[in-house]
Amino acid sequence: MLFAATLSLLGSVIAIRMFKQMIAEKLFSEREMTKIGTACLCFQIALVILLPRTYLALWFAIFSPLMICLGALATLVHQRLQAFRDSFRQTLALVSLKMKAGRSFRQSYSEVISESDPKWRGKHSDILNAVVFSQQRVSIGADLFVLEAIEELSRIDQQPHAAARRLHVYREKLRIEFDFRRRSGQVLSRIRAQSAVMTCLYLALASFVVWKFGWSGNSRFVLASGALFAFGAFWIWRGGRKMTWKV
Repeated sequence: MLFAATLSLLGSVIAIRMFKQMIAEKLFSEREMTKIGTACLCFQIALVILLPRTYLALWFAIFSPLMICLGALATLVHQRLQAFRDSFRQTLALVSLKMKAGRSFRQSYSEVISESDPKWRGKHSDILNAVVFSQQRVSIGADLFVLEAIEELSRIDQQPHAAARRLHVYREKLRIEFDFRRRSGQVLSRIRAQSAVMTCLYLALASFVVWKFGWSGNSRFVLASGALFAFGAFWIWRGGRKMTWKV
């Protein structure tokens, strides 16, 4: 057990270095890092106690913090994207109000950006620069939502006589999409909650089998069932997004 705990520190050191790099790039705050680090530590302690003393188990204990780090990063990026979409809808509402007061689209957007949350100010500034200077669109990135917003805002900027009307149509389109995502997300959340319960039951059963009957005689069955279960869980959590829901 002590040997497994010593080896697992290697994974912790690598994960800590990755976390520090993410904080330096402002991907998430120190508070969020504390939560992720606590989850890594608890998971690692459980692995050291429960896993048998085999090479496969030791390597899994070493690199488990890295897997948690990657999963946390993917979840964080998704949450940030959803939060930016909500912020973008609110920003367009403020731009529409300023345009009704007689200001142009560029002036209204610039004023709203200066008054917006500092967390999103840089992103909105990049979008405005891409609208004004079309050659900067490549530096924005490959996010489909941002690219679509740039294209639509560029059309609004190029048609000042119909800017208010086009902006209203675009806001209505975003509202309908947001409502659809919210209602379909409720269906997906129920399915994923059931999947989480089944995952806990499977892990408990697999741990009991390994503890009661040993790892060496049941390793093939546990690994085969784990692979099949992981495939099904992956399809529910990732592949289920491509399904069409009637809402």
